Amino acid sequence: MYTIPLAHIEVDELGIQKSQSLTDHLLQVGKIAADIGDKAGIKHIMMQVGYLHDMGKADRAFQNYIQGISHKKVDHSSAGAKLWIHILDNLNKHEKVVDNIRFQYYKEIILYLIQSHHGLFNIINIESGKNKSIERLDYDATGEYHFQEDVLNYFKHFDLLLSKKYKLNFDEIAIKGYEEFSIIFDRLKMMAKSNPLALSDKKIYKREFQYYITCFIRLCLSILKEADMYDSANTFLVEKQKVWDQEELNNIWNDGYLKIEKIYSDYKASKNLSELNQTRTEMANQAKEFASLYSEGVFQLELPTGAGKTKSSLRYAFTNAMKYNKRRIFYITAFLSVLEQNAEEIKAIVQNDSAILEHHSNVILENQDFDEATKDSIDYSMLNYLKESWESPIILTTMVQFCNTLYKGKADQIRRFSKLIDSIIIIDEVQSLPLKMIYNFNLMMNFMNQIMHCNIVHCTATQPVLNSAALSYPVYYGDENRNDFSIVENDLVNRSCFDRVEYYNLTGKNATDKMSTLNIIAHVENTLSEVNSCLIVLNTKTAVKILYEELSKQLPEVKVIYLTTNLCAAHRLDLIQEMKDLLIKNRKENSNYKLICISTQLIEAGVDLDFDCIYRSMAGIDSLIQCAGRCNREGKLTRKGMSVRGKIYIINYESENLSNLQDIKQTIDASQEAIRAMNIANEELPISLDEIKQYYYNKYYVQNESKLYYWDEKEKETMIEELSMNRNRRNEFKQLHCMKYPYQLAQSFRTAADHFELIKQDTVGVIVYYKNDELINRLQQAIYNRDRFKIMDLLKKLQRTTVNVYNNEKLAPYIHNILGDERGELNGQILLLDKPYYDENMGIVTDGLADFII
Repeated sequence: MYTIPLAHIEVDELGIQKSQSLTDHLLQVGKIAADIGDKAGIKHIMMQVGYLHDMGKADRAFQNYIQGISHKKVDHSSAGAKLWIHILDNLNKHEKVVDNIRFQYYKEIILYLIQSHHGLFNIINIESGKNKSIERLDYDATGEYHFQEDVLNYFKHFDLLLSKKYKLNFDEIAIKGYEEFSIIFDRLKMMAKSNPLALSDKKIYKREFQYYITCFIRLCLSILKEADMYDSANTFLVEKQKVWDQEELNNIWNDGYLKIEKIYSDYKASKNLSELNQTRTEMANQAKEFASLYSEGVFQLELPTGAGKTKSSLRYAFTNAMKYNKRRIFYITAFLSVLEQNAEEIKAIVQNDSAILEHHSNVILENQDFDEATKDSIDYSMLNYLKESWESPIILTTMVQFCNTLYKGKADQIRRFSKLIDSIIIIDEVQSLPLKMIYNFNLMMNFMNQIMHCNIVHCTATQPVLNSAALSYPVYYGDENRNDFSIVENDLVNRSCFDRVEYYNLTGKNATDKMSTLNIIAHVENTLSEVNSCLIVLNTKTAVKILYEELSKQLPEVKVIYLTTNLCAAHRLDLIQEMKDLLIKNRKENSNYKLICISTQLIEAGVDLDFDCIYRSMAGIDSLIQCAGRCNREGKLTRKGMSVRGKIYIINYESENLSNLQDIKQTIDASQEAIRAMNIANEELPISLDEIKQYYYNKYYVQNESKLYYWDEKEKETMIEELSMNRNRRNEFKQLHCMKYPYQLAQSFRTAADHFELIKQDTVGVIVYYKNDELINRLQQAIYNRDRFKIMDLLKKLQRTTVNVYNNEKLAPYIHNILGDERGELNGQILLLDKPYYDENMGIVTDGLADFII
């Protein structure tokens, strides 16, 4: 009688031991992975990886470990890879298999997927100079493992089970997987050849193709992690994590579609519709019509500020999701303030909180140094289950979280990548993407469109030239045939109803003149003698704090509001609502209430506020235009009964230090050069930013082409090179072994993931006390009770009362970890700021934390 080995063991609160057999685990993971993979045309690839990934657990060394007989660390992932080579030995004889480059890619990719399911590693081992995937095939050379007796014997048992139960064996699965891979392989080659530079520059072609191979590996690994982590986390639970089926999703899409259509139906029925509202409706109508045309592709939705971008994009998303049975809708933006406000608007329209996840802070902090065996434990799976898995139908998140999902290496980040398959992805304020990310971003857009079947929309009032022929790696806009990619026609965008503001240059002819704090206060005071409200947007929080404190002293009769990420989202939203009410009163009731808001750029896009005038510290032209959307938003500003335009004053503030903000500095340099090119010094004359917008983008994107690569400072190499040809490592291999590198994969997966940061910061989400005492008490109780579902629900509710801070030991006196209790059953951290250190006006303000808040 064959004894089935175990995959997982857990002892519950009553001391009762529960176990899951290895066979049950592998069958479950194989099925889940196959179902997800089927949506991307890789069902059998993922089935075989799911079946093989944990085969090494059949080794008595692991069985002794899991049963507590031994405490020695066990490598169980290398055995599955060795089994893959065993399968290939039989496969080489098959008539459908030719041992060519295509087959070598197939072999090496599956090898890596099995070996890396508990952690990324670099293909070329820096220490030995050898291929680490090949090195790991000799994992049992020391005699500590029992591959032949235990693992191979179990493999034969499992293969027989597959033949009897599913009429399918490993050889047949591998052949079908190879057929799927061949289709993907040809498509990736075609995508790389689409590059206009591919014919003239073979290096461009090879890098792009290899980069797409990397994207494919991440996709497969993500699917495997999703299947493995889901089964591991839910093994012993009666109530499983919610997984939405297509019928449920279609009900959500249909319901959302009806609600958004009702809004526009009411608009249409309105009497005395203004030209602005009429144009907004026409734009949304075009978005709806376009959404029905293409299941997948990369498209542009370029709308002026105040054109109703959120509702138009939501109308597009629900229409497309309903027609093409999409899996998810993602709304992504670079600005927290945009996410917070638009999340409120989207939730108000959808009216189904259970279907929406808002994700922007990493509230649960994972301990880093877990070994492979610990990573396989139920507690570790629970920890990652608690970290957002993006299972919800509608995901609202930031560009940071999105890019982490595309490139970082933690288990939850890799896992989330598979949730993008067959989704609609609305990327708002796409122009805000840092220069260094452009090429990685462009290539990933192409892959997600053509392999993952995503429908991607780039939204902004100022579209960047991501498809310029001058770029080495452009976005391939349109559908697969490069058809239409502009969702709304230009004649609507250029209507006069959007001409609501005038720009004034206070930086001089050379765009370098600076204003002191007292200069700005004097100018603002003079402006407030003519208007009621003023928004001041600066580039750093330090500058905001200096001006806020001085303005509050100098103008005590004026209400001055401070707005930065020192405040939690709930606090910011309350302040925004308070300002909105005052601004509406001023407009409708002529209440003449004097108001100044001083903010970082978090307010400049997507926040529905309507100030009389704006002061904007020098920034990119796109930021200046976005900021203008907070001024005279509805075109109803009047003076002495006459309709007038709002004024935007462009300034340089002497208290700003941008030495550590090179991304912002680069945009400022381009804007200053564009302003100098206009040769306008008279600050009393308005300037036209539309005239210099193209000049700005040519300077910023095209002339700075070398800065469009993400540069790994530690490795002195671009991320694209690390994730494609990785020639430095190949050359090192050649020098060390006196032979050409004989393998297809050479990527530094671990290095690239570890060194990637969209914004350079080591931050964690910290829960603060802001109108949430009861929720925090309930969370602490749920943690003590080890109630994972309640913890998940409460963390979701507390998302709005978190602040991102730098992860630094100096936080210790003010912040403590509430995850885990005296039993020590949960690893990781949920951080809570002590109550006295959160201020009702300025958020986190203690001297000890001031330098660590982002």
